[in-house]
Amino acid sequence: MEEEKQIKVQTKDGERLLSEAETIRVRNLNRRQAELESDGFVRKDKLISVKTANIVGNLSLLPLIILMVAIYIIRNGMNFMPKPAMQMYGKFAFLWLILAIVVIVVFFPIHELIHGIWYSLVSKNGWKDVAFGFAKETLTPYCTCLSPMKKPLFIIGALLPMTILGVGSCVAAILTANPFILLVGITHILGGAGDILIVIMILREKLKGRNVMIFDHPYDIGFIVFEKTV
Repeated sequence: MEEEKQIKVQTKDGERLLSEAETIRVRNLNRRQAELESDGFVRKDKLISVKTANIVGNLSLLPLIILMVAIYIIRNGMNFMPKPAMQMYGKFAFLWLILAIVVIVVFFPIHELIHGIWYSLVSKNGWKDVAFGFAKETLTPYCTCLSPMKKPLFIIGALLPMTILGVGSCVAAILTANPFILLVGITHILGGAGDILIVIMILREKLKGRNVMIFDHPYDIGFIVFEKTV
């Protein structure tokens, strides 16, 4: 059987060939789009380049990071050597740092798993609508939903991992006076830069219709709005 030809697409960052997984997601989108358009929905793509996403996403999270660090300092002072580290390891407090790095790495796939769990709960077909993968270009795991969601559900799903892993870790650091846990929290707040950017883009979008469905874009950075205005 002859190998299927790869599809070339134009993205915000230039032309490229779709992977097999992306091709499958495009076909799934086409099927879902046909269903929605037959029901009166209109498609609108909202995309952003990788460079803009990195800059705007990270900058938008700075106020939250500054707030977490400020609360930590107000409660625990400027001493960034945790007492548990001094008591347990003495001169080898760097073991806390090694542990923090391990936790940071482990949390990245857990971040995507949290996305997946939420998608499975709110999508039509449960786990069948959840797709995991690994982006070779950025060396990061990802999770996407193959089913459109209502605006509030999409926003909750986008913010959930950063809230649990990022803000949650910062709160734990503040309560335990452990700066290495704070490092984990800050890292995973920044890990949600793409998610928070998507949420900002959705909130800034002026949607005329009350019936709105949001769909993960199958291969570009951004999302697709399906809006029913009548």
